[in-house]
Amino acid sequence: MKSNQNNKKISLILAAAGLGTRFSPEMPKQYFKIDNQTILEKTLNIFTNISAIKKIVIPLHKNDKEFKKIDLPDGLNIVTVTGGETRAESVLHALKLVDKEDYVIVHDAVRPFIDQKDIHLLIDEFENQNEDCLVYGLPVYESLKNINRETLFVEKSVDRNDFYLAQTPQITKAKSLESSLEICLKENYIPSDESEAIEHSGGTVRFIPGKRKNIKVTVAEDVMNFYKPEEKVGLGFDSHRFKEGEYLILGGVKVPFNKSFDAHSDGDIILHSIVDAMLGSIGDRDIGEHFPNTSEWKDAEGSKLFEITNNLLAKKGFKLIQVDIVVILEEPKLNQYKAKIIKNLSQILKLNEENIGLKAKTSEKMGFIGNNDGAAAQTIIKISK
Repeated sequence: MKSNQNNKKISLILAAAGLGTRFSPEMPKQYFKIDNQTILEKTLNIFTNISAIKKIVIPLHKNDKEFKKIDLPDGLNIVTVTGGETRAESVLHALKLVDKEDYVIVHDAVRPFIDQKDIHLLIDEFENQNEDCLVYGLPVYESLKNINRETLFVEKSVDRNDFYLAQTPQITKAKSLESSLEICLKENYIPSDESEAIEHSGGTVRFIPGKRKNIKVTVAEDVMNFYKPEEKVGLGFDSHRFKEGEYLILGGVKVPFNKSFDAHSDGDIILHSIVDAMLGSIGDRDIGEHFPNTSEWKDAEGSKLFEITNNLLAKKGFKLIQVDIVVILEEPKLNQYKAKIIKNLSQILKLNEENIGLKAKTSEKMGFIGNNDGAAAQTIIKISK
């Protein structure tokens, strides 16, 4: 199904210029967080590893102050543009940054539950058919009524079999969509979505069966009643012997001491145990297999190893949400350094400090740690999708 998609040129427009006041008056719904990740981030992560998509254009509200705060997935060519007063205007602004020979997929930023395989299917279906626009949609199962908007009295019942609910993503040709939207705006016709613009300008639109879970988050209940995060845990461990030195690196912080870690990399047992736990949480190889004692990783910082491992998690749709660390050593005593280490870990891991546990223990003078020959760290982490 996906074998020919590398030859296609496709741009994605992620509609994110709405304010979403029905969801929350304080913050646009695309920035509402689920397990430490915004809805917009979750939606963007769906489009990682879809090689056919060459560019992502995101129209934003002119007063948007939240987008710059989010964590964008690596490997995506993302540009932003100021949206307009309506969805049609926002998408038209985005199309100015798209190659007119491209196919274009338009997707709601607040539909974070679409499956990647459904995006591939949409592309393949459009490539092999002749319609001007292809849309995911659902049959209507509830009864439909025409009502008086003021009195709410029913004026007429409608045959639901004649209706479908339109979803996104929707795919069309960039040139066709741009001309259709321009026609609509010239006629002061405001389409509710891109397929309506294509239809209004005389184009053909076809539905393919969608999924119920691909909801558009509109009110808070949409998230609370629907979303059940997939969570996993991981257990990591790392230890190093000491050598003569001036400091230990713990959580990216230099802790003064008369010894250092004898290690191929920076020896940061805290970050190394976190990385080891992250790899375990997704059933991957251990840290030594990913980062062997080769010249590539000589003196590598623990934060670099974390960044690489975090990208592996992101490609699988997971994000680190909590860590609990135990450092085992006789000396130095860490009480006066804990706050600094936690603060630094918060920046590296992109976690709030309350989601980082850090304890220091001794081994009661037993073993190589008790003899002050080295130190170890053990970490439990939680990740969520």
